[in-house]
Amino acid sequence: MAETETETDMQDICTFCAEVGTAPGANLFYEIGISAPGSRDYILEETPSFVVVPCIGALVDTYVLVISKRHVLSTGWLTAVERTELRQVLAHWSGRIANSGVSPVIFEHGSYNFRDKGGACYDHCHAHVLGTDRSPATFVEQVREDIPLAASDDWLSSAQSAIEVGGHSYLAVSSEGGDYIGNSASAPSQFFRRHLARWLEADEGVWDWLVFPEVTRVKKMIAQLA
Repeated sequence: MAETETETDMQDICTFCAEVGTAPGANLFYEIGISAPGSRDYILEETPSFVVVPCIGALVDTYVLVISKRHVLSTGWLTAVERTELRQVLAHWSGRIANSGVSPVIFEHGSYNFRDKGGACYDHCHAHVLGTDRSPATFVEQVREDIPLAASDDWLSSAQSAIEVGGHSYLAVSSEGGDYIGNSASAPSQFFRRHLARWLEADEGVWDWLVFPEVTRVKKMIAQLA
């Protein structure tokens, strides 16, 4: 996938690029008053290729995003080295969540290109990691009501195959019950968050982080998880 934009161009048009690079122009942590301009306090962990930040609009008390530093559309576009690093980051945060007494759930809207976005609301690679006291298997079953999901031995490898071999977007979910992946060409924006809100029996419309940013919960995560 050709990339002609410079890093500065990406920071100007991509919120996640701004947040990874702490640029003030499109940084939502600054814009909605979670962090002061120039502060990096919202970054919970940083590795060579990824940052971990609290999810704006978090639907549960522990809900983070693992964001690639490189501007790619989804984990399926990552290099082998980046995928290895991502596995380590996801394992670390899943372990932290499990040690707190709740079940970790990972999911991703895997964009193939700017038209086939797979339910993603941002054109930048990010995986959701959250903790829940509910059975993740019931979440998978609910998602299957809309999108067929197939069991996978390793969702990151399946994501790579969906992009490189299948040539389509995907939905991936991983939990203690196993990994699952499906073709997401028909998924609406924020597909997983819509299902997550319904699964959690949350109030109507709170799946939309633009309307319900959950600022208090995000600030609490910064204080507790950094």
